[in-house]
Amino acid sequence: MKDVLANLVLAALMGAAIWAASPSLTGRTEPWDSESLYYVASLAIAGVLLGLSRPRRVWIHPVGIVLGQLLYELLFLPIGPFLGVGVLFLVAYSLLSLVGALLGKWLRLTLEGKSRGTSSSA
Repeated sequence: MKDVLANLVLAALMGAAIWAASPSLTGRTEPWDSESLYYVASLAIAGVLLGLSRPRRVWIHPVGIVLGQLLYELLFLPIGPFLGVGVLFLVAYSLLSLVGALLGKWLRLTLEGKSRGTSSSA
């Protein structure tokens, strides 16, 4: 349970950070309004970083990222009539962070396996 909570909090912080950084990096309050790949890349990179650093229970990473983004929106942005649609977009885009988290986990396990190595006698 500790892993789940730690993963959730860390992922939520990363999700909120994506939105908090958007105005200065893209000029847009909502990162998905940017004409750049900022939002897509940020979600994927956040997933990879989370999967590398916390490879257990990666399914919680996208949940935390969505919650962090949603909390940021609710706390710091004006609420409009399209909030429900926005939540659906958050959930759909979170699939990128899931793919990233799975990739990060795979990289971590691969690197750990190689570092243990198979000793060969010559």
